[in-house]
Amino acid sequence: MSEPAAPTPATHAGWRKITAQILAVAIVLGAIVLALRVWRVMEWHPRTDDATARANLVGIAPRVRGQIVKLNVEDNQEVKEGDILFEIDPADFQLAVDKARAALAALDQQIELARADDVKLKYQVKAAQAGVERAKAELKQATDTLNRLQPLLPLGFAKADDVDRAETATQIASAALDAQAEQLNQAQATISTLATVTAQRPGAVAAVDLAVLELSYCKVAAPWSGRVVDLNISAGAYASAGIPVFSLLDTRRWYVMANFREGEIQHLAPGDVADVYLLAAPDRHFQGKVQGIGWAVEPEDEFSLPGHIPLIRRELNWVHIAQRFPVRIEIENPDPELFRMGASAVATIRGRR
Repeated sequence: MSEPAAPTPATHAGWRKITAQILAVAIVLGAIVLALRVWRVMEWHPRTDDATARANLVGIAPRVRGQIVKLNVEDNQEVKEGDILFEIDPADFQLAVDKARAALAALDQQIELARADDVKLKYQVKAAQAGVERAKAELKQATDTLNRLQPLLPLGFAKADDVDRAETATQIASAALDAQAEQLNQAQATISTLATVTAQRPGAVAAVDLAVLELSYCKVAAPWSGRVVDLNISAGAYASAGIPVFSLLDTRRWYVMANFREGEIQHLAPGDVADVYLLAAPDRHFQGKVQGIGWAVEPEDEFSLPGHIPLIRRELNWVHIAQRFPVRIEIENPDPELFRMGASAVATIRGRR
């Protein structure tokens, strides 16, 4: 029986070539599968490193003007809600309070004096009203007498002296009525003084309250807990109403503004869960939630003026770069010691919770 032929070097080379081809095909297929897997993950879980940490920043401006006499904080200092940040010289505002209170006290004294005379003034008004009624009755009687005598005078049934006396009595009664009416007007005007000064009191009280309120504005307190930033003044500086003296960073609530390509926006929605990492602490994981997606960015290739047609530059970009839109991600577990305004971050969207 003959033995099998031993493998030749050509046979070994053929097997090695086939094995290499199979390995190359497997590598290519693995790369394709891996690429598809990565593409699928990137499509449904967009990721960006174009993100920054943010917090709300407001300017601390006094509501009254004046010289700063006390500055109780330093730049980058952490403050609590209600802490007095600085104080404005209260001297002028204290004088305004004293003046308003003095005016109110003087008005109250006038009211008390007018109220004390109220009973007497009301009696005088009633007496004047009675005098007017009496004068009206006397005028009516004198007028009626004159009207009866005048037709009798041509017939000889009345004397001229009687008619003259009746006319004189009518004139006297009319003058008496005018005098009584004037007394009534004076008495009523005296009573109206009490009503006038009483009506002025709410305005005087409001003036006092306003002066006290402006005095309280001399002490500027922190509206919420945060951190002082951009403080570059000292005590003695003059502060103007409505103009910020420095800024206060709201460290109670942090969010990340992440810029995603426009092709990835369709896979994002408010409420999506996001993984956030800070470049300052890449080993710390923070969880966030998509609060909203930006709806407008300023086009870089377009220039428009209000009321004019768009100006388009005559250029052709062979490589078109996708636009990015900002996505606001609210951080659910921020670390106040790590989060800083403008810190670089990386965000990955994981989808719904």
